Amino acid sequence: MIAHLNVTILEEIKEFAALEEQWEELYRSCPAATPFQSWAWLYSWWEHFEEGYELRVVAVRSGSLLVGVLPLMLQRRFGVKRLLFIGTGETDYLDLLVREGWEREVTEAGVRSLRQLGHWQVADLQELRPEALAWGLFSGWEGPRIRRWQINCPIIGAKPWDEVLARLSKNLRSTARRAVRRAEKDGVRRELVEAEDAEEAAHRLVALHREAWRGREIDPNNLTETYESYMVAAMRRMIARRLGEIGEYRRDGEVIISHFVIFGRNFIGAYVLGATQEAMKRYQVSTLEIWSLLSEALGRKDDYIDMLRGEELYKMRWSDRLIHNHRIILGRRLLPWSLYTGYLILRSKYPNGIPWKVESAMRQLRKH
Repeated sequence: MIAHLNVTILEEIKEFAALEEQWEELYRSCPAATPFQSWAWLYSWWEHFEEGYELRVVAVRSGSLLVGVLPLMLQRRFGVKRLLFIGTGETDYLDLLVREGWEREVTEAGVRSLRQLGHWQVADLQELRPEALAWGLFSGWEGPRIRRWQINCPIIGAKPWDEVLARLSKNLRSTARRAVRRAEKDGVRRELVEAEDAEEAAHRLVALHREAWRGREIDPNNLTETYESYMVAAMRRMIARRLGEIGEYRRDGEVIISHFVIFGRNFIGAYVLGATQEAMKRYQVSTLEIWSLLSEALGRKDDYIDMLRGEELYKMRWSDRLIHNHRIILGRRLLPWSLYTGYLILRSKYPNGIPWKVESAMRQLRKH
């Protein structure tokens, strides 16, 4: 307990489920939150990927009012005990949730809770935006700590189509205009999926996503039934709460392109896209997506379109700046923390294999 705040640790899925209403109300009261901090997103992730993890959700209350949540989980793997944010891996932005006005109190409570939680050696908190509230945990941590750049997220300022095109090269401008004209001539129309049709549309989107990547390298996890079930659950819940939408591009009644986008406080995020092979060949699918999202972002008065993680060439051609995601690694004791962070740093320098001496040192971590 810190001052007048009560801290509890939730370790059972039924406790996680029961927190739905309070969690979503807290989400709406947290200006720094992205849709990836919503109960709809994180609970869906936990339902499908909880194997190998132990729930450690830190709930912070003032009386009966939920003022903060640290959505953590514990992983024991290869002898290393580490705390992670729920959703690590599939989630573009990770963070804690804090009610506006309670930032200092909750982060102080969070730091104290981390010290008191047992059975962990490192807290590897990933995918932190510059605005992330978890930076308060980093600044308040008195033990070993480090921050590392992780990945960039290209964004496109929400401006009229012609202004965005003006930043492109002459050839790219011509290609983009031609792509839009061809789609309009073919009668391609984007339609939003209603909440009651979200489950069917989500299955369709996953199928189109896989088809779009046919013949190219795709994350093997995206081909599993678990991934499809997870995406269907997350999209269905988020659409019901107006945290996202599925837009389907139809031609002669057939869905040829589909994408799922999320709604942030001041942005639209392009999460997953799918298309038929024929549509991929005939249309510049990414251009159609950006064209439609620009119009929607302006209508919503958003500041930008977030293309989310990865610096693929098509994103970089359109983007006007980057969001830099970092990870912070906190340690309880110096030796396990040093071995863990050293291993991660060397792994980034030796993507084709870690020197055997480093692997040997990592084995020592299991003894601490």
